[in-house]
Amino acid sequence: LARAQPGIFPARMSASPATTLTPPGERPEADLTGRKIGDYQLLRRLGRGGMADVYLAEQLSLQRQVALKVLKANLASDDAYIRRFQNEAQAAAKLVHANIVQIYEVGCIEGTYYISQEYVPGQNIKQLLGRLGHGIGAVQAINILRQAAAALHKAAEQKIIHRDIKPENIMVTPGGEVKVADFGLARVARDSEALNLTQVGIT
Repeated sequence: LARAQPGIFPARMSASPATTLTPPGERPEADLTGRKIGDYQLLRRLGRGGMADVYLAEQLSLQRQVALKVLKANLASDDAYIRRFQNEAQAAAKLVHANIVQIYEVGCIEGTYYISQEYVPGQNIKQLLGRLGHGIGAVQAINILRQAAAALHKAAEQKIIHRDIKPENIMVTPGGEVKVADFGLARVARDSEALNLTQVGIT
């Protein structure tokens, strides 16, 4: 496979027809577990989203585990989704903070767009609530909110607005450390192009 250049998405070979933010097809995505994408060996699928699937992967050159976010194949021909995917990587890469999932690399190999990011062992708030079967205690809730607020404050200092804070995008490690993830809808203040990425078909 060809090497990907970090931070660079290759030029598209052909333009897609009318570009919208309506997914071009609802067919189930194939599980890529076991495949090798460039420097990354995909070990297992961690989760599925509307725009991408996330895999636990081994970065072979550095012998470390990462979370590899892979744009769904049925969206890889849509320029609007590619721009949103790239926008997420660029927004999050500007932020270095203990409570923000760190971005390592972004690229494309043979039409597969990916973001390599910090792997956070643990669960998100939605999963935590489901496992507990009841609400979170006041002390734990305040601790989670404090850390998530610190992450959003750091983003605000860089003029970045997350715009998609929800239980699924707040990770909690077994030790109680909080990591805010998924800047897919983020925009930089006064960045009109990024703002336009979510105006069609998106609440």
